[in-house]
Amino acid sequence: MTRQQALNEIWKRLLLVLCLSMAVCAAFFFLPEGPGRVGVLVFLIGNIGGYVSVHRGLAELNDAEIVELSASWWAIVAPPFIGGVLALTMFLLFLSNILAGDLFPTFTPDTDASKGVESLADQHADGMRDYAKLLFWSFVAGFNQKYVVDIINSVKGKP
Repeated sequence: MTRQQALNEIWKRLLLVLCLSMAVCAAFFFLPEGPGRVGVLVFLIGNIGGYVSVHRGLAELNDAEIVELSASWWAIVAPPFIGGVLALTMFLLFLSNILAGDLFPTFTPDTDASKGVESLADQHADGMRDYAKLLFWSFVAGFNQKYVVDIINSVKGKP
């Protein structure tokens, strides 16, 4: 398989991953407000950031790496999925106020929020700007996965 054929195969798969992520994201975005909606959007935006990161990284790969990547669905699906998981991790850092400041979103629990761990699904950003910050940082978490790992390591190192 030539480099161009392998790239075409990768682009088709990446486009499929992106379309599926966007379709699920749109479905959750336009559904009525409900528990877990914000977390699902965070996960999906992180997926899209991971997708963009993979797409941008293709230019840096040599021919053998491109051909090898085109033979594996897992190598194409895993980075966006991990981006979604890391976006959810950032969401938890925001909710816990471990990561706070003017650049980061703030949250308000629903007035009828659940008690216990279920209350995580009942958290909402304080307004439009905070939602924009949340979605931006979710994308960044997927796009630059090392950033979130660095934050976790810096938190881990503090007493």
